[in-house]
Amino acid sequence: MKVGTDGVLLGAWVECSTAASIIDAGCGSGIISLMMAQRNHCAKIIGVDIDMEACGDAKNNVGKSPWSDRVEISCGDVLSMNRDTLPSPLLIISNPPFFNETLRSPDADRSLARHGEGFEVNSLIELADRLISTPEDTLAFIAPASRIDEIEFQLSLHRLDVRRRALVFSREGRKAMRVMFQAGRGIKEHISDIPVIIRDFNNNLTDQYRKLTSDFYLDR
Repeated sequence: MKVGTDGVLLGAWVECSTAASIIDAGCGSGIISLMMAQRNHCAKIIGVDIDMEACGDAKNNVGKSPWSDRVEISCGDVLSMNRDTLPSPLLIISNPPFFNETLRSPDADRSLARHGEGFEVNSLIELADRLISTPEDTLAFIAPASRIDEIEFQLSLHRLDVRRRALVFSREGRKAMRVMFQAGRGIKEHISDIPVIIRDFNNNLTDQYRKLTSDFYLDR
């Protein structure tokens, strides 16, 4: 599993400081789980993936990290997961596959194997609806910008309110390619809606992107 910009952006952008437990749904190689451990020094973190090879990579990466005592990797279908005794506030975070895109990703079959048949944004929202129980619990994920209206409709159907949202632009002056959401239940508040621009007109990384992600790259 490669480390992609989507996962790094989401892991750097999400508000996770108050979470007592974190579920990384479809954890792949464990990058977001490790970012959560780096940013939140107290939370219990569970990375879940259905692909055994991915889980092996994630367990290896976690075992070599400073946070192996707080990050657990579980191989299984996250959609069947129960909250059990995980304390609030709970954060569910995911970089799910994008099966509704007009042009299907060449890695879509790999994603399907990783997450289990039917796991994508809508089923992730259904999972959050089932597991979120307090106003402090939240769901965070990244998706194609073309699906904003559909996603906000699905969130509203499941009584989840958008609290933070960020359009992601690969380059200044271009159309948004991704959108990041963080949603919860029971608190109506103003939406934080600040765009993220990765590269400027000269194709250089923006100061905004560098500041957001610098703690997670060894060469920046």
